[in-house]
Amino acid sequence: MAPAELAADACQAVDAILRSARGFERLDDWRDRLLDGLAAAPALPSRRRAALLLRLGLIALLRDGDCATARLTFGEAITLVEDERPGNLLLALRALAGVVDSLAGRLVRADVQLSDAAFCCLGSGGSALARGWLDGALALNRLFRGDAAGALEILADSEAALPPQGPAGLLPPLLCLYAAALQGCRDQVTALSGRIARTAIPERLTLLQAGRHFVLGVAALRGGEALRALVHAEESASAGARAGARLAVQLAALLQVQAMADLQRVDEARARLLHSCPDWTALGLDQLALAGRLELAQLVAGSGELDRARQALAEARALLPLGETLRPLHRGADWLPGLELKLDGHSPSTSGAPPHVRIHTQGEFIVEIKGRRLYDRDWKGQRTRSLLLALIGEGGYKVPVERLSDLLWPDSDGDQALQNLKVALHRLRRLGCAQDEAQVNWVHVKHGRVSLSRSLCWVDAHESVTDLEPPR
Repeated sequence: MAPAELAADACQAVDAILRSARGFERLDDWRDRLLDGLAAAPALPSRRRAALLLRLGLIALLRDGDCATARLTFGEAITLVEDERPGNLLLALRALAGVVDSLAGRLVRADVQLSDAAFCCLGSGGSALARGWLDGALALNRLFRGDAAGALEILADSEAALPPQGPAGLLPPLLCLYAAALQGCRDQVTALSGRIARTAIPERLTLLQAGRHFVLGVAALRGGEALRALVHAEESASAGARAGARLAVQLAALLQVQAMADLQRVDEARARLLHSCPDWTALGLDQLALAGRLELAQLVAGSGELDRARQALAEARALLPLGETLRPLHRGADWLPGLELKLDGHSPSTSGAPPHVRIHTQGEFIVEIKGRRLYDRDWKGQRTRSLLLALIGEGGYKVPVERLSDLLWPDSDGDQALQNLKVALHRLRRLGCAQDEAQVNWVHVKHGRVSLSRSLCWVDAHESVTDLEPPR
């Protein structure tokens, strides 16, 4: 058989394995045949060579988790066909290049190039399938940039663009599940997860099972269920390993670290980070490496190792491509500003950076600390909650301690009521803090008056904390 025919057979075999979403270890042999085809047939037309390189890039990305090699491979393929009229091959390569750029932390670059590629689809430049893959890449980019609502908007029409069966058809619901998890939409998470499970589990699509467990773990993490997040992360890593997809295993490793950190399993989380961070860096998965160093900074800061935490934060910033914004993965809006405030004494992100504490009183009473919502089990006694409500109700600024103690303990004598208030204030400041973590003084007492810190606390009822406390 001629080299060109052998290469074509190899492409078909690789495509069949990828569609099966499992057994990726079989790709190792076919990779060698693809490389042999490229070497034995240097006169192959550009499109044929680009098609071989596309499969090689997919193997590097999914099988090896090697973002750096995949990026170079997709880039080489794009140069072979970028002067042609945009078609399915070029659009698929652009989409995959956007995915690897996003994984490498080049989020702005990926967004610009994917948006340009999407305009090519407005005419007759690509099939519905190609448009679906581009939409998926754009949505993933939005999710990494913290714009879950934007991702859902992109995905709104994508399900009709992809075939109903197989992994490709489940890409939009899987990304919608990711977006819903980041937004905390529990009903949507449950519905989409069940839909994916009904196909992925009976058909043994282990790669999609890995993706489903990963996103369910993210949802649990954002919902304050760290143990459930850890179980899903472990299931994701196991399914990814069974699929032979190292990229899925690497993604699950970050989620495992985050869940361990929230469970205060500090030694395990640090050990896992020290093992995984060098791999992420070597593989070009800088988005994971950056997030991992931020998690390490938070972990060691909580243990009182502030210098080590500052070093980890500096390492995260050093990984950031020029012009990009520092962002954690799977954490709330207040998480990073809180870390920066703790280590640097200020938040360098923007003047409009989210505060340490966000309090919503209109409708449901919701308190978020460092981006994590407090649930009933998180409050350290009902009087702690009552104290915060009373403080907000009194305006939040320079409220006399006697006024608060009278409101909360009307039947106690003065000294006992003031002692009860001190205990409740201490518990209020400790909300959201790990056992060994230094508290953030977002509620302070001065000259016998209690105030919410304008730089650390936002209350919707007050519209802006700047109205609560004048500059000092």
